Amino acid sequence: MNMTNEETYLRSKMGNSNPFLVPDGYFEHLADSVMHRLPEETKKPALVVRLRPWLYAAACACLVVGGTVLYMQRDTISVAQQHIAAKQTSTQPDEPTIDEAADYAMLDNHDIYACLMSE
Repeated sequence: MNMTNEETYLRSKMGNSNPFLVPDGYFEHLADSVMHRLPEETKKPALVVRLRPWLYAAACACLVVGGTVLYMQRDTISVAQQHIAAKQTSTQPDEPTIDEAADYAMLDNHDIYACLMSE
């Protein structure tokens, strides 16, 4: 055995005996004494603990419904974008736009804002 000086000193003073003692029959009656000290009634779990499975189910249902709504809106938005694109491409080329009219009238943003504010 490889011992350090401290271990050698402790063994020379204390010896190899175990200084801790346990009363006779302690471990035979330990389980009974612990069970005897436990309270008779058990408390009902808190409301949050009892409702936790329902809360999880509600959260999952919200995710499913929210995902479905977003998916349906995505289709609606794409249809609306297609209608807007169709209207933009169906404008006749000889129909003047606001930008063309502003360029023709040589109005800048300041003039347009002044005109709108006067009304």
